[in-house]
Amino acid sequence: MWHDVAARPAWQQMAIDHALAGLAARDGTIIYRLYRWSTDTVSFGANEQAGRTWNRAALERSGIPCVRRPTGGRGVWHDAEDLTYAVTGPAAALGGLRLAYRVIHEQLAGALRGVGVDAAIAPRSRRPTLDPGSCFDLAVGGEVLVDGRKTIGSAQALLGTAVLQHGAIARADRGPALARFRLTSVAADRSEPGRDLPDAAIIASAIVDSWRRDGGGEIPGEVVAWAERPDHPGAERFRDPQWTWRR
Repeated sequence: MWHDVAARPAWQQMAIDHALAGLAARDGTIIYRLYRWSTDTVSFGANEQAGRTWNRAALERSGIPCVRRPTGGRGVWHDAEDLTYAVTGPAAALGGLRLAYRVIHEQLAGALRGVGVDAAIAPRSRRPTLDPGSCFDLAVGGEVLVDGRKTIGSAQALLGTAVLQHGAIARADRGPALARFRLTSVAADRSEPGRDLPDAAIIASAIVDSWRRDGGGEIPGEVVAWAERPDHPGAERFRDPQWTWRR
């Protein structure tokens, strides 16, 4: 477990997650990281057609950083007051993409329930697509819901032999913030606003405690120092606007 309390820019967050997935593939480690972004940020899925869905000019005028994730899915607004989690490990150890998705979400929902939040797993209701829109527009099944509203949206990738799964834990409805930059109108679950979640530090503490109860330990300091290096292969790609807006 690495509760990374240093708020970092978008490119570095993605570079660290990508590097840790490479480490997991090499030495079989399962790593859980919690982190926050240095400023409000938008991330796009690896194969999302971001240029057709989101207004690049408006985002740049607003000074909102954008980054393309190594994982799939659709656009996400990462509020600086929210928490993001990342789990990576060998696919064989995590049971593959589908099982990892379910088990990680069940653990996160349990941690939220531990701080008084009535969290549940969304039933399968829709087929996932890359249609224009935001990750949080619709629940398709398996996500974490609070008051019927999608609250934890996650994305995955198989990077070599390692699974990388990471996702935003939205403490409040971030849909309106991202909607300002849409180029298209989409269907969305927009019922009555759900309750706001507790402070990110409270959520992080609950998740860390849950991980420890399941036998997880702290990530070694030398691994943290290595992961924080700015020169990982691919780091420059996550900095590059051409890569971010390549689709």
